[in-house]
Amino acid sequence: MKKKIIIVLGPTASGKSAIALELAKKFKGFLISADSRQVFKKMNIGTNKDQGAWIENKFVIEGVEECLVDLVNPNEYYSLENWLKDFKITIETHANKLPIIVGGTGLYISALVNNYELPGVFDEKLRTKVEKWLAKYGLIYLINKMKKIDLNIGEKIDLNNPRRVARALEIMMQTKKPLARGTPDCDPGESEYDFLQLGVSLDREKLYQKINGRVEVMMKEGLVDEVKKIKADGFDCQSAAMSGIGYRQICQFLNHEISGEQAVELIKRDTRRYAKRQMTWFKRDKTIHWIEDVNEAIDLSKKFIQK
Repeated sequence: MKKKIIIVLGPTASGKSAIALELAKKFKGFLISADSRQVFKKMNIGTNKDQGAWIENKFVIEGVEECLVDLVNPNEYYSLENWLKDFKITIETHANKLPIIVGGTGLYISALVNNYELPGVFDEKLRTKVEKWLAKYGLIYLINKMKKIDLNIGEKIDLNNPRRVARALEIMMQTKKPLARGTPDCDPGESEYDFLQLGVSLDREKLYQKINGRVEVMMKEGLVDEVKKIKADGFDCQSAAMSGIGYRQICQFLNHEISGEQAVELIKRDTRRYAKRQMTWFKRDKTIHWIEDVNEAIDLSKKFIQK
């Protein structure tokens, strides 16, 4: 019998974390983060990590363990391949508990559910070439190169994120193909797991209001000070993780490129755009069960576990 895994997914600020936590409590499970930003240490406010504490080398939220957060430093590279490998290790070390994946990184979730086989080929010369192009000619140069292969690239990745743009261009130059669901170098196959995918549905206007409100809360909680502390610890704005939404704009503010008010508005705008891309990604997967509240999630999960 295949191991059962529940996935709670959705766009940022949709409320998926709260639902996943309730499921973990209800069914005595544990959480696995599928968030490409929460893998970075020191970055808590801007990535909206759950409010928990490290207890005996475990990150615990209200008595529930969450895995695959705080894995690497902000200047370290962490890829889909790394996440899939760490996921398998986590599953093996929690063999007797129900895994509940929670996150909005569609690439991680799709690769897992569809059992993508990744070639794992790293072309050091190509990466060096792309990095030099980025440094010499800028982000627009890379984007224009990608658009020669894939005109719809803007729907698939954050074109304001230099690291993701560079990595996507590497993949496209290797495969000579558009980004198919973000993973052109993957072949889908039958998974060894049995998944229930629960997508948190929220009216777009309400979602955007929640996003705007969350950004205001992040600023009050000290996002600027968090970025200052990260820089003081030796991780400058060129570090891989600092290109993410929130950190990128605060870096611009601290470098006197934009005002504080502009930084806040840009974070709100870019987060809304990111949420729209997330929904576009998830809506392609017809196996996702869309829910509106935790009661629906509990009912569907119960049937899934008992079948």
